[in-house]
Amino acid sequence: MKTYYYYYYYYLFRIYRYYKDKQNENEFQALFSATAISTTIISINVITIIGLISFFYNIQLIASTKYIVISMLLIGILNHLLFVRTKRFLQYNFQKDKNGGVLIRTYLIISAFLTFIVGHYNREKIFEERRKNPTIENTGNRKSLIGDIVKWFEENNL
Repeated sequence: MKTYYYYYYYYLFRIYRYYKDKQNENEFQALFSATAISTTIISINVITIIGLISFFYNIQLIASTKYIVISMLLIGILNHLLFVRTKRFLQYNFQKDKNGGVLIRTYLIISAFLTFIVGHYNREKIFEERRKNPTIENTGNRKSLIGDIVKWFEENNL
């Protein structure tokens, strides 16, 4: 029985082989590339899932972009330590075949499509909330330094 690890290892194998064969990278560079690409895709998928949860359940799970960066770094470290560094994906005797390439491309296209769709709906939801409940910061004129300077000149008749 094939587990999720098996499919993820195949995914890592294809990324590793692409950078090793097509980009002529050495083993260290290819492993780093496999870590970076797989971490990016995993992080995008996690952010998309969080966006879906936020959209349907009206829960704000991401308070700041620093939490996204920290979580991406954590995912990258765990991904490298648990999956890439062990090089277990090279022990499965995977072969580069057309079906696997089509499946990986399909997965990437679906992930990108879902990311843009979820982002679009969340953006619409945010804009609708801002139209319904404008904050004080978004209404009226803001004070500016030039306005204060002009007012000072007018008050002092200069």
